Amino acid sequence: MFLLLALACIQRIAADVNRSIQVQQAVQPVLDEMAVKYNMSFSFGFVDRSGRAAAASGLNNIFRKTPLMPEMLVPLGSVTKSWTAVMVMQAAESGKLSLDDRASTWLDPVMSRLWSITMQQLWGAQVEEVRVRDLLGMTSGFHDYDDFFLEHFTLAFSADDAGPLIYIRSSARQGFLCKPRTCASYSGANYVLLGLVLVQVHGTWSWQDLPQLSVIPKQLFETGRYSHTSFLNLGRCSQYPGVAHQYTWQYWRNASSHQTFQDLFSNSCLNGWTMGNIASSAQDLATFFFDLFTLPKEKGGFLRNASLLEMQKMKRLSDDWCLGPTGYGSCSYGMGLLTDQVGQDVWPMQDPSADPKEARVMGHPGEDWGSGCSPCGYNQKYDFGICIAYTSVVGMNCSGDFRENYGAVQEATCRAYDAVLAIVGAPRLNCTVPSLVGAPESKTCSWERNPNHGPPPEAPLVSQALVV
Repeated sequence: MFLLLALACIQRIAADVNRSIQVQQAVQPVLDEMAVKYNMSFSFGFVDRSGRAAAASGLNNIFRKTPLMPEMLVPLGSVTKSWTAVMVMQAAESGKLSLDDRASTWLDPVMSRLWSITMQQLWGAQVEEVRVRDLLGMTSGFHDYDDFFLEHFTLAFSADDAGPLIYIRSSARQGFLCKPRTCASYSGANYVLLGLVLVQVHGTWSWQDLPQLSVIPKQLFETGRYSHTSFLNLGRCSQYPGVAHQYTWQYWRNASSHQTFQDLFSNSCLNGWTMGNIASSAQDLATFFFDLFTLPKEKGGFLRNASLLEMQKMKRLSDDWCLGPTGYGSCSYGMGLLTDQVGQDVWPMQDPSADPKEARVMGHPGEDWGSGCSPCGYNQKYDFGICIAYTSVVGMNCSGDFRENYGAVQEATCRAYDAVLAIVGAPRLNCTVPSLVGAPESKTCSWERNPNHGPPPEAPLVSQALVV
């Protein structure tokens, strides 16, 4: 009996040791298939106690047909907010600020110095009620910035950077959505302002000098676990080594009949600064959420457990753009952590009786105008970090029915995550793609030619798969 128990124990340990390898082998064929089907590219990362896995499929530069490598840095937008929130919580843990401080106490000195303006001049006297924790938790009452204007600015003026003040003014000119702490509403401006709070805390002169990578504890940084993570500043994406190409879908240009894709490699990569300027590999992001939730500060991690629990106090968002478990407007936000979002931590299950919580991850998705990531976070039930990134937010296959491209991210990320769940022994997902019946008429698409990138791509393109 003792020998049988010992053998079972050895087999269980061996399975745990090999789990990351098995995950990699299961996910790679899925990425390959989806890259070919939708003519787009994917980066994948998985981390658990047995090790780390990374994979990629598809092309990075579709014009020159160079492959997307797993270690490439993909600009991933709002997942930056988790890193910014951790940086603020670290400042609170060290006693440099209190979450209950008035936000204006930290913001006015920086904004006065850089732009000769104060929070009251932007929002009025009521702004004095906003605390640092309100910026973290989306309870400031601030409107979000004008996304359509900023997208057009980024695409039309590729050589120009939209600095923090543009986002702040865009939010402030709309006034208050609600009184502070009477509602929770997603606003990227909150995290731009938190960046300025950190500028004051760190004693740097300009917002451009904020050392965002200093959020990584020295012990973790020196292990090389974050060697493919950067926070991009002024300039075009092409100026930064290792950054992937991203492709935006220009839907406002004759959207009823014809659509175009544009390579954003020559555009600004600032992406809202501390609300969206991260460029990282999917593996590094999976590592971040795994380390955040499994390694406490006293053992060299990011935060104390008490701070992490504070970040997980969720409030229902009033935003009707966010699709949650009961429809639009049912997502939730903590402090730098977004939950109850379809495609992030809400998934349809194959078995209706299965517990959907077993597939949930705690983290934050991200999206720029030409790239994104979801799911991205930590699965507590099965103890792993995961992130799936993509370099276009819709499929780019112009050779078939264009309507199929709208479901590319949904199908690809669901199937890749389902492959992971199969390896760890979790309930499986239902990754059925919605029918095209009743969808708008099929639309054509094409590519904007850039003389610096070579000839336009053929359609469909042949995907290439890489594994590390």
